[in-house]
Amino acid sequence: MNHCSVVLGSLLLSLIAVAQEPYFNLDFETATRGQPWSWSGGGASYQIGVDTAVKYSGAESLRIRYISGQFGSSMAQLLPLTALRIHQQRPRPPGKTVRTHHVRFSGYMKTDAITQGNAGLWLRVDGAAGPISLDNAPSGIVNGTTDWQPFTIDRDIDPAAADVIFGAFQFGNGTAWFDNFALAVDGAPYPQPPPPYVGEPTTAQLDWVSKSANPISTPNPGSGFDDLAPVAGMVGDAHIVGLGEGTHGTSEFFRMKHRLLEYLATQMGFTVFAIEANMPEAYAVNNYVLNGAGDPKQLLKGMYFWTWNTQEVLDMILWMRQFNLSGQGRLQFTGFDMQYGAVAAVNVRSFVTRADPAYLPALSQALALAAPVQTNYQRGVSQSAGTIQAAVDAVDAVVEYLTQHRSDYLAGFSAADVDWAIQNARIVRQATYIALGGSAYRDQSMAANIDWIAQQNPGARIVLWAHDYHISRTAGAMGSYLGAAYGNDYLSVGQIFHAGIYNAFNNGILGPNVATTSFPGTVEYVLHFTGMPMFILDVRHASRGDAGSSWLLGETQYRTVGAVAYDGFGFTSQLTKDYDVLIYFDQTSASHLLPF
Repeated sequence: MNHCSVVLGSLLLSLIAVAQEPYFNLDFETATRGQPWSWSGGGASYQIGVDTAVKYSGAESLRIRYISGQFGSSMAQLLPLTALRIHQQRPRPPGKTVRTHHVRFSGYMKTDAITQGNAGLWLRVDGAAGPISLDNAPSGIVNGTTDWQPFTIDRDIDPAAADVIFGAFQFGNGTAWFDNFALAVDGAPYPQPPPPYVGEPTTAQLDWVSKSANPISTPNPGSGFDDLAPVAGMVGDAHIVGLGEGTHGTSEFFRMKHRLLEYLATQMGFTVFAIEANMPEAYAVNNYVLNGAGDPKQLLKGMYFWTWNTQEVLDMILWMRQFNLSGQGRLQFTGFDMQYGAVAAVNVRSFVTRADPAYLPALSQALALAAPVQTNYQRGVSQSAGTIQAAVDAVDAVVEYLTQHRSDYLAGFSAADVDWAIQNARIVRQATYIALGGSAYRDQSMAANIDWIAQQNPGARIVLWAHDYHISRTAGAMGSYLGAAYGNDYLSVGQIFHAGIYNAFNNGILGPNVATTSFPGTVEYVLHFTGMPMFILDVRHASRGDAGSSWLLGETQYRTVGAVAYDGFGFTSQLTKDYDVLIYFDQTSASHLLPF
């Protein structure tokens, strides 16, 4: 079963973080477009979905059918023990042992024509440092053709456990069906919230949204602020406002962010703008915005990403320059991403050359170790963990050295110059360690960089521009760290849409793509039936006792698409925990790309 272990392990990378009371959909009765809610996984050689014809009970079962190619598929759920309080968190009293909890995972399985390989149930226990145990014992594995049979996995949970991952697998040909799963902890059924509503919008839902929504007349900047007046109450005293986007290539999202920046800067005293772009390169744009230095088109290209190299972002930069010239205030352009270290390395070297030339040899050695690690990561070239860690350790030493000598540097340089040099060293470190830490580390680092921007601008109110995921409070997202650090001083604003066109890569080609129209069970589908073309909705007003809004407090699906085109509706989450405010567009168009 080694191959099974490898696939089950890799599957965990795709699991979406769940809320404290996740809806597991153990009976597979909640499904849209033939796919069960809440389950993660897959297998390129298999057709996976619900089956309404073959089931043990209810209306649907999960079916995993082999098509062709390499064996290996799985569907899984994540039970976070610490969040759900079935893991012992208190310090161990002297002479006492930590209680061991017991988990039972059971269900029914039926198979047809599995002549190679097998299928079954599985349960894995993970600790903070990695896997502790994996159960997919022969007693729970079958092949051939069998009728519905019950299977059970019992496991005492190690006190060091953090998560339990459980599910079904099919590592063979033929077909396997699964149904009527159950999960018990210490002998008691694990509590489940009510199933999410996936039908047609109800009258109560449409009435609540229609009455609670604030219509907007246009996403276009320069259109006045009369329709944006309710935004002041939504923002309140928050110092950091995160503006999201459901795709990286939607014109309406970009124009609306520009318009909101105009409002927040002119009406509410926001003075710092920060975008999901590499920090040193973004600060070069700031020199133009503040002082008129450089060509804004070239500076925009210098931020690397096609996503921002658009007419919409350029128009915003030009407006920021005019705002600073108008005498209405001072508005900075900054960035908080950290995926590239080359410019940051140049900035650090420039400072050390002037401030501490004796340290140049050590700095050069560290940068020489880091540069190829960063390049290989950007190109997708495999490299050993030891090589990466050696480079990280070398750059860590640079950050530590510069920090320790900060007071010495202040004798000849401003605090802003010294702190900028140290921060650039951190960017080099972050751009190196991301080769080990991946996307989760990126979100953590971006949150830390925003915190640095806030510290450098005490009391300033900051507008953030990033993807919906990053600004959300979803566990592990940048916004989750900001929410933990700043509480109500952070406001998360997501943007979603019903139908339209967006730019993204598709089969390696960048260009416009037709978005999947929303469907029953998605947030966008309900909002579409209000008939309102665009509006702002404060979802913090949703309440469990209200038939019109309680659905927003349960599990929902909404679109999230990044730089690569795809359906985007596989994400299941509690929207009201992710965002404070939603901006909705019924129809959208693609952003206007500029040539590189």
